[in-house]
Amino acid sequence: MNRFLVTCLALVLSGCASYPEKVAVAEGTELTDFINLDNSNVNLIGKTARWSGVIAKVSNEKVVTKLDVLYYPASKNGRPQTKDEPLGRFRVVVEGFVDPAVYSQGKAITALGQLKESETAKIGEYEYSYPTIVSKNIHLWKKVEPTAQVQFHYGWHGTYPRWHWRGGARHLYIIGEGKTKKPTGQAKPNRSKN
Repeated sequence: MNRFLVTCLALVLSGCASYPEKVAVAEGTELTDFINLDNSNVNLIGKTARWSGVIAKVSNEKVVTKLDVLYYPASKNGRPQTKDEPLGRFRVVVEGFVDPAVYSQGKAITALGQLKESETAKIGEYEYSYPTIVSKNIHLWKKVEPTAQVQFHYGWHGTYPRWHWRGGARHLYIIGEGKTKKPTGQAKPNRSKN
């Protein structure tokens, strides 16, 4: 009975941290790590890679679309972890048209595909060699909306020279939905004469 419960728990936990179905691979599939690439990736051509990042540029050509992507390490569910600096760039080549209004600069993706020869392109005047994936499977991550938070700030207030504590919230801030609202309530000092 204990083994059954442990197995069920493991399945539930692994399901919570799995990649989206579009970029999922069978267990035991060997994936090429972005960090271990070097300048001569000839021996890696045809190997499977699944990398996450943020789109830097979209180029629509006659028969393919090229996405230049800033690489970030993936979290357990595949979403790129963008809190630190990117670790490099890679390119995703997709057959056909990819709408640049949907796959626009700054959006997070995870791409699954086979490695091909690196492609070189200029970033300004610099020649950059892009590790390149030929991909049919790209997962576009939805923007994470911050949850609304309410903050209460308590403090001393009153009229000088007799500062005193008055219970209750002095300022109320509502944070979330992409903006911070101004204080909704502010205690007024007691101006009564003694």
